[in-house]
Amino acid sequence: MSATIPAQTLPDDAGRRWPLRLWGVLGVLCLVLFLNSLDGSIVGVALPSIGHDLGMGPESLQWIVNGYFLGYGGLLLLGGRAAD
Repeated sequence: MSATIPAQTLPDDAGRRWPLRLWGVLGVLCLVLFLNSLDGSIVGVALPSIGHDLGMGPESLQWIVNGYFLGYGGLLLLGGRAAD
């Protein structure tokens, strides 16, 4: 015996729409994620000129990247804790 599903059992789209405030929150979070990835790539783009100006080799430039992201992560944790 096969069961058939009536066409009217699907939920109405009008009840499932997001409010405008929720769209705003999603937009802000997308912007933050974009700026976060842009911030990380800017460090990579600036490394050759930093190395040239300071006379550093590739091994020393890795310390700049590590120090930047450790400081960034530490301040991110501090800012999250302060926001709570």
